[in-house]
Amino acid sequence: MQKVTALAGIFLFAFLLAGCQSSRDELNAQGQSTTETEEKELEEPDNESEALDYEKVEVEDQYVLHTHLIDEGQAFYTAFSINRNESEEVKLLEEQLLNSLAESDPSEQDILNSYTDLSVESQKLTVQFNEEGNQLSTTTAQTTLFYDSLFGISDLYGIKEIVFLHPDGGTDIIVAEREVNDPLVVEEERGATRGYYTVYDEALEETLFLSGGALEEQVVNEAGELLSFSETVEKMATIDKEDAFYASAVVKGIEVVNATLGNGMASVQYTMDEDMVTEADRVVFENAIQLAALDFHASKVELVNDTLQEHVRYPLIEE
Repeated sequence: MQKVTALAGIFLFAFLLAGCQSSRDELNAQGQSTTETEEKELEEPDNESEALDYEKVEVEDQYVLHTHLIDEGQAFYTAFSINRNESEEVKLLEEQLLNSLAESDPSEQDILNSYTDLSVESQKLTVQFNEEGNQLSTTTAQTTLFYDSLFGISDLYGIKEIVFLHPDGGTDIIVAEREVNDPLVVEEERGATRGYYTVYDEALEETLFLSGGALEEQVVNEAGELLSFSETVEKMATIDKEDAFYASAVVKGIEVVNATLGNGMASVQYTMDEDMVTEADRVVFENAIQLAALDFHASKVELVNDTLQEHVRYPLIEE
């Protein structure tokens, strides 16, 4: 009986000793894992934390758009300009839209500025005409340019629908050689477009931007879907046509590192060779990115310049 008791005691002691050793091993393993995790976090700093070291610039001025006629021999194109220096006098986006439309009207009669009252409610533009007939007539070329400007500017300001009203309040009216009976859906009217390319206007002494859709550059991927924002930015670095009269806004020396779009925020991270890229080149590139983001109706766009360690955020379409 004493022998059995002694054996039981030995087994109990061995069991307790093994349990203590197991607990000690688990604690050592947990400690080692925690140390390794902490070392890994120290070795791989968070990118967002690194970005905090960059100079941050929050642009407050709203953008102002205008369209311009580009005559390339046998074809006319509608080019865009984007500016923020002019927006000091105009604060509301709706006012900027109306001013841009009126000032950019390519019709000889200056239709939008002379014969209409424009108003905006939410994402709908109402064009109330106070004249009809010959005052609203245009040539074939002017007709195309008139609607290109109207739909292009409206789309880039976030307008989804345009309603034409006859002087008597009806919706049947002929404007710029086109009979309009129903509200015009801007996205359908403008068609598929992605990306912007540059052309220099010597008269204005300014670089203007042409949409990829108007130039018949690639706007869809291999699956037949419209290019994503990332794909669009990548495509803007190349030109499909040989001997094109326009150029890429991504000049030699600028390299896009990353481009994303999420929750209304477009973001482009890039580097630049300061020996090759001028300040004017950088401004043109950033303007082209802003226009590209507007095609996606982004509410903001941020441009992260890794070379200058600068983080600039621009407001776009108001939410």
